[in-house]
Amino acid sequence: MSTRRRRGLPSVVGSTLLLTALVVSGCTSAGTDSDGTGGAAGAGDKDNLVLGLETDIPGWDPAKLLPGSVQWASDAVYDTVFNCDEVGNISPNIAESYDFTDNNTKLTLHLRSGMKFSDGTELDGPAVKTALEYQVNSPGGKSYLAGVEVSSPDAETVVLTTPKPKSYLTTIMCMSSGAVASPAYLKSNKRDVAPVGSGPYLYDAAASKPGSVYVLTKNPDNWNADRYPYKKITLKVLSDRTARINALKTGQISGAITDASALSQLKSSGLKSLTQHGQWAGLLITDREGKTVPALGDVRVRRAINMVFDKDTIAQKLYQGQAQPTPQIFRKHSTGWIDGLEDPYPYDLKAAKKLMADAGYTDGFSVEIPFIAGTGYDAAMPVVIQGLKELNINAKQVTLSGSNALLDVLSGKYPIIFWPLGNHGDSRLTIDGALLPTSVWNTHKVADPTIEQLWQTILAGKGEKADAAQQKINQRVIDEAWFAPWVYMDSFFGYDPKVIDINKSSDPNQLAPKLSDFR
Repeated sequence: MSTRRRRGLPSVVGSTLLLTALVVSGCTSAGTDSDGTGGAAGAGDKDNLVLGLETDIPGWDPAKLLPGSVQWASDAVYDTVFNCDEVGNISPNIAESYDFTDNNTKLTLHLRSGMKFSDGTELDGPAVKTALEYQVNSPGGKSYLAGVEVSSPDAETVVLTTPKPKSYLTTIMCMSSGAVASPAYLKSNKRDVAPVGSGPYLYDAAASKPGSVYVLTKNPDNWNADRYPYKKITLKVLSDRTARINALKTGQISGAITDASALSQLKSSGLKSLTQHGQWAGLLITDREGKTVPALGDVRVRRAINMVFDKDTIAQKLYQGQAQPTPQIFRKHSTGWIDGLEDPYPYDLKAAKKLMADAGYTDGFSVEIPFIAGTGYDAAMPVVIQGLKELNINAKQVTLSGSNALLDVLSGKYPIIFWPLGNHGDSRLTIDGALLPTSVWNTHKVADPTIEQLWQTILAGKGEKADAAQQKINQRVIDEAWFAPWVYMDSFFGYDPKVIDINKSSDPNQLAPKLSDFR
């Protein structure tokens, strides 16, 4: 028998800050910005924030997976059930409080009263139920929300039940899986045209140019409007890294995700950068059963791939010293991270070639590796291709672009993927998102009985036994060489301090600062 406990959430401070924000736009005679994106940056408008995106948004469907700063678009127009800080602590948003009962299988949400969607309809229990059911059936939901059932006993309450304990369900409700859109919008066939949410900003379709520029205006009816100081936000798609840096330097945008190689340019231009920690970079060897590329089903081949990359040199040369070599995919100092682990796969080309020979693949094989244009990994792909070439592996780069590029990466088409991952402060989310048959980043849906058994231990309780199970899963993944990690890398948000005041990123995934972090 469970004991019902009402859990209040810490209040979110929402004081309006007066900003001195001057966005400088370089315009050409054709009424187009000099970056070629179109749309005015709002020169002289102190309330206008202009940000650069690494890639186009994949439409406005709240259930679509969004990489990096592209999440800004979703965060602008949709509220999530809870808000989270950088380590996963939750605070109120749509839900003001909650109860977690029945051995963490029943999450009862007590909703904020008086909320409305941008079309004027009520954001109540039945609406949240519809929105969360939509999320459960989405590609991401099938990973993070598998088996979740949603009900709404009244207008103020929504109940989520899980077939097994899921103590981190509250954290998931901070993520895109907890984003709530209007039921009427979700039922329409125009979900990529004009979003209907309750977020801090409203999409201005008339002023926007899909694929290039997205304009959002302040939603005065948002419950936490004071937390968002800008009256207008313009998101410009700048998929070319050099174009983003130049746009920052010339004042066409005031903030964008950058990388270590741009730090000196930012500093010399009077700009600043915010450092985010937590991601690892390297290869996801997704075809672990060898269904597409038989060689990858042999653990010796996967281990050889690990040993052909010089992590120390990569950290110093490729990442400009802004990275630390690692054999682990779990975020440093998270529960699943193994302290003091010695690298089982140090750089050793001779040993790597012997492993390939022992496995019968001296002559190597061919493999396609996807690359999403504009994500800032241009310099990394040649390292991937050259390293694999040392093992006679012919790696062909498949360049992807457009709004569905990430979905293509996740389609199960590619046996090896280069992508930063494992950046969750709560390492249970890393397991849920990448290591289980239902995981969105386990693109070939490989099942491992050892991991499945340990996962049940984690779901069943808390404490030392559950924590140890997380580390055992980490060790299992390392032993089986499911990944070929290179480094823990820092990522950077470059910004104009005359326009943006920011002292930290509260993103639990440490991909890009939240809109609410900007002052």
